[in-house]
Amino acid sequence: MKTHSIVRVSLLIACVLSAPLAQAYNEYDARRDCSRKVADWRSNYRDARFENVENSGWDSYNLSGKVSARSDGKQHDFTCRVQHQELVSWNVNNRSVDDEHNDKKDKRNRNLAIGAGVLGLVALAAVVSNSKSAENPAHEEKRTDYTAGKANPFADLTFLKNECGANLRRHIDDDHGEVKSLDLISAKLTGRVLKGEGSVTFEEGSKRRLNFSCDFDRSGRIYDGKYSFR
Repeated sequence: MKTHSIVRVSLLIACVLSAPLAQAYNEYDARRDCSRKVADWRSNYRDARFENVENSGWDSYNLSGKVSARSDGKQHDFTCRVQHQELVSWNVNNRSVDDEHNDKKDKRNRNLAIGAGVLGLVALAAVVSNSKSAENPAHEEKRTDYTAGKANPFADLTFLKNECGANLRRHIDDDHGEVKSLDLISAKLTGRVLKGEGSVTFEEGSKRRLNFSCDFDRSGRIYDGKYSFR
């Protein structure tokens, strides 16, 4: 009788210990489940390549990457969501990566053709405080002194050009695409308005000439302005 009891206890312990192992679910399982949906042999896509896998806890994952279209080999973005070991959603973008890129480029070109932008009032204050010029202690010190009225900002054309350039770059970047470089070729100060010409080069390779103006208040802070492409 004792022998039977020992056997039963041993089997029970073995079952308890093996249960978590049987229920284990990891990144490999999430990738497998996602691949079966987005690149199944019966689907229009193949060769799922994962670019990002986020473990959100409790056997849940967010996955994304690219698959190849069986028809023409073009790349398409896909996403999957696994929740508590269950694949609850998946999607493959019908438009290829190239098509999406061309659409963005066409949109940017259309914007460039329109070629105008206005430097807003409130937005500029945030731009200045978060601009790369904040990484330059000397420039930041000048800004502090000018704001406090300790010096005349309109005797410092370099400071005004740096302020204007930083704001132009931020707005063009938001309006027309990522800016690689911005150069103010000429700048003339009339009263508190800085006007001139410049050039901007975008990360995707195109380059445009522009006209600009930046309006400053008495402490050397930009409160308005505009630019247009030539």
